[in-house]
Amino acid sequence: MIEFTLLHDFDVTPAQFWALYLDPAFTRTLLLEGLGFGTAEIEPVVDRDGKRSRSMRVQPKLELPAAVAKVLGPKLGYTETGRLDVARSEWSYEIAMSVLTERIRLGGRMKVEPLGERRCHRTSVLWVEVRILGVGGLIEKAAEKNMRDGWEKAAVWVADWIRRNPPA
Repeated sequence: MIEFTLLHDFDVTPAQFWALYLDPAFTRTLLLEGLGFGTAEIEPVVDRDGKRSRSMRVQPKLELPAAVAKVLGPKLGYTETGRLDVARSEWSYEIAMSVLTERIRLGGRMKVEPLGERRCHRTSVLWVEVRILGVGGLIEKAAEKNMRDGWEKAAVWVADWIRRNPPA
């Protein structure tokens, strides 16, 4: 299992960040235009007992070593199911792959905290676990690289979007 942490700052308050993050139209634009995903179906947010949840089905654009691509196939997709604990300002999620669902597990949690008056700091802890004899470690490393690259690219895209569309 690989676990790693990514840190990003944004020029919005935590409340403004979560409003963007949970907006299906914004998320779809980020995934399709910002990250170049092939498909992105974003479900509406459900509010229940101080928690907000959302599910989405996507087909990301991935950079994979040939051996990993052969195992996973050309049309790899996943379903992400996540929930926001509003009181803790923390998002947690799990990803179910479209292939080898029982052998590949991914997920994480993301906490957003105020950083001054109109800024926030996001701490993202992501993890990947692959239980496939012989190539599990190779797939974990490829997944980690794709997750790191995707989250970094998304952070740059979101920061630029916020600069071009400052909140009122």
